[in-house]
Amino acid sequence: MAPGSSSDSAVQPDAARGLVVEFVEPIPGFPQERQFLFSAIDPEGVLFTLRSLSTPSLRFVVIPPAAFFPDYQPEVSVADVASLGLGEDAELQVLVIVSVRDGLADATANLLAPIVLVAESGQALQIVLNDPTLPLRAPLVAAAS
Repeated sequence: MAPGSSSDSAVQPDAARGLVVEFVEPIPGFPQERQFLFSAIDPEGVLFTLRSLSTPSLRFVVIPPAAFFPDYQPEVSVADVASLGLGEDAELQVLVIVSVRDGLADATANLLAPIVLVAESGQALQIVLNDPTLPLRAPLVAAAS
């Protein structure tokens, strides 16, 4: 990860209100969805949600990857996040989308396409990395054990 990265600590949205996040480019598969409310699911700040402001039933569970994947250090270049309009010193938070079917035991994380968030501006972008070693569905439980 590059520009002023900060993947070790998660952005902590205000617990009462959350943080309004605007995607500068749509999340693949959701072209009409740009604004989401980013808020904590658990008090420890491990699980978060991104809930669409225009379609409240659309929600993504996201995590800062360090809690489950401590060696995950995606290569994010300035060019990757150019649409965020940032310089090299920008504080970037990396989050990964988690798919949960029946519970944490079968939950997986998308390490191939992380979300890059700039908390100061509330702008975000999902990038697809060019790294064939990164899985689309990495098990959380296997990573945590």
